[in-house]
This record gives sequence, structure tokens and C-alpha cells, in this order.
Amino acid sequence: MKTLPLYLLLIVLAMLSFNSCALDEEIDIPGGGTDAVTKYLGSWSVTDNASKLNYEVNIDRNASNSTMVVLRNFAGSGANADGLVVSNSIIVEDQVIGAGWRVAGTGRYINANKLSFTYSLEIGGNAEDRVANFSR
Repeated sequence: MKTLPLYLLLIVLAMLSFNSCALDEEIDIPGGGTDAVTKYLGSWSVTDNASKLNYEVNIDRNASNSTMVVLRNFAGSGANADGLVVSNSIIVEDQVIGAGWRVAGTGRYINANKLSFTYSLEIGGNAEDRVANFSR
């Protein structure tokens, strides 16, 4: 009977040691502000100089990597490209999207309403360099 209070004390101590913390929804960056990805998110109207095309691109947060974005309809392809956000740039590393289109390039943040992308596009063995201006 004397050991019952000792067991109860051990159980209470064990329960107190198993508490956990929940992550905040938004992570504060030292120096203020939010993460580098936020400024790129949303719908963009694109003027692609090489092909004289106009199309829409939606930039969404990558759910599995906080430093990456998904560019939906990149190069007017109807397919998604992945981009790595590094400060004021989105880097689209060499990748195949959609129906075998190979893309690679860099987008530069100009301001809240403008991005400038320079990228290469290869379709069926034909390659070209492009400049695309994103605006909203």
C-alpha cells in the first residue's frame, strides 16, 4: 500500500513530461515580415515576348517544401513547373513538364506587380530562349 502513492507520483510526472507544442500557422522571420515565398503567390498575367503569347500563370505554395512554389501553366504549357524561391528570384531548374517540354530559367522579382522571367524552352528538339513578363 505504501508504494501506491509512489506509483501515482511517477505516473503524474510521466504525464507531465509528455506535453507537446503546436506550430504557429505563420512563421515569424527575424527582422519582421513573412517568408520569401508569399510575395510570389497568386495569379499573374504573362506576356511571352518570343512567341507573342498572352496567358495566365498561377503561383502556389508547394505543400511539401516551404521554399518552393508551383507555377501552374508555366510557358503556356498547361502543365506545372516547380520553382525554388531564393530571396528575390524563382529558380526553375531543368525539368520536363507536360507533353515533354523541357524548361529551365530564372524569374526576378521587380515589385509586387511585376516579375521578369528568362528561361529556355525545348519542344521536340527545338530550343529557344524566352523572356516572359508577369504582371498583376
